[in-house]
Amino acid sequence: MLNLVHLQTLQAVLRTGSLSGAAKELGYTTSAVSQQIAALERALGVQLFERGPRNLWPTPAAVQMGRHAAVVLSRLEEAEEELRAFAEGKQGRLRVAAFATVSAQLLPKALGRLVARFPQAELSFQDDGGDPAAVARAVCEGRADLGLVYEYDLVPQAWPDELRLCRVLQEELVVLCGQKQLTEDPVHTDLRELSGAIWVANREDTAGHHNLLRLCAQAGFQPEVRFTSDDFDVIRGIVRENLGVALVPALSLGIDRTITMRRLRSRGPRRTVLAVHRATDPNPLIPAAVEAIRAAAAEFVVWTTGAFGVQVDSPLASTPGLSC
Repeated sequence: MLNLVHLQTLQAVLRTGSLSGAAKELGYTTSAVSQQIAALERALGVQLFERGPRNLWPTPAAVQMGRHAAVVLSRLEEAEEELRAFAEGKQGRLRVAAFATVSAQLLPKALGRLVARFPQAELSFQDDGGDPAAVARAVCEGRADLGLVYEYDLVPQAWPDELRLCRVLQEELVVLCGQKQLTEDPVHTDLRELSGAIWVANREDTAGHHNLLRLCAQAGFQPEVRFTSDDFDVIRGIVRENLGVALVPALSLGIDRTITMRRLRSRGPRRTVLAVHRATDPNPLIPAAVEAIRAAAAEFVVWTTGAFGVQVDSPLASTPGLSC
């Protein structure tokens, strides 16, 4: 079988015209170079050099083999460079799965950063609606490399053991109400003040719905939920028409100026956004993507201070101290 070291030695002998010259170039002894050439001749079954007392002449077979060696070694160098690019994340593939609100608010900026940093990498994205469990499954089953999921403080999730979790954002929960459903305080409210209101919430089988029920139970009442949807555009539309009030996380605020936001007086339970990936996945684009998502989250935190055109006293979300 051909040996790549033997091919490199052949190239050096052809380049320098002598065994001693090749030995000097490669850092070998002249004897070692002679042995490698002899081994290559045995492997090929052909004489590569005509040896005189003081001279060495390549045979036509050596010249032809030198051409093949140049192609093989060049392709090997290309392969090494290409795989090094994969190892550094310059090439490769990253498939991201996420839920709707983070897809709208954070992912475009994060993906923009990644494209600028890794222009040759293959980046793709799939929106799995509002179901964090579906996102986690996509990552566990290898259909996605990185997932963005969420969990409410009052509705903790049990994530698969094979996933590594990285917290990227914590969101405040705020109340949305229409122009005819204003509260006494134009900035803050508490859930007890809204005990007689009609509510619009996420579907009954979702963490968002369970979170509302548990928060209201803590406030001493059961909310009258007449409208349900996992689409926050729909929820905001119902609120805008004064059909109900809603408790939503900061990422779902939108920019509808006809909707009024009220912060809860007691900064209670929040929703946490997490990036998840398989703990065994060596993809170098994953940490770069998490870094980009955190940078987008930091920008979002700043944006929340004026989310509805009104400056608030503190952001509606936070990132400090969050880690994997």
